[in-house]
Amino acid sequence: MSYTTPEDVIQFTGVKPENFRGLNKDDTTKLNTIITNWIQQAEGLINSYCHTSFSVENVNYAAVCNVCLRLVANMVALAEARKDTPIVKYNDWSIGWLSSNIFSNDLKNDLEPFVLDKSSKSDSIDFFVITGDDENGSNIS
Repeated sequence: MSYTTPEDVIQFTGVKPENFRGLNKDDTTKLNTIITNWIQQAEGLINSYCHTSFSVENVNYAAVCNVCLRLVANMVALAEARKDTPIVKYNDWSIGWLSSNIFSNDLKNDLEPFVLDKSSKSDSIDFFVITGDDENGSNIS
């Protein structure tokens, strides 16, 4: 199950198909496809950051869903801002590149309680021993 839906993202951001280059206002299916791809990418970022995946049974599922919704909303905002040019004018004299940092510190802070620290946990290792007689008849172990 996804952490969020295209419908939730559209409602949260107010994005419309005509906000994207190449789509007209009737292209809701294409918009849903774009947003669904972004949701999958956001889920991958969240799972990678937390070193786990989440399901409805998790106590923290709602919080993770909220982070995913906001992360995809950041993707929508970046796509809208970059559709014309990646250059941003800060004041009369300076310009810069639009940041592509969609996984912001506030989102990471919200996920911090759910990050699994694998540095202090180790997997168990099973050993087994094969014993028997060697060709001279002596017992080896």
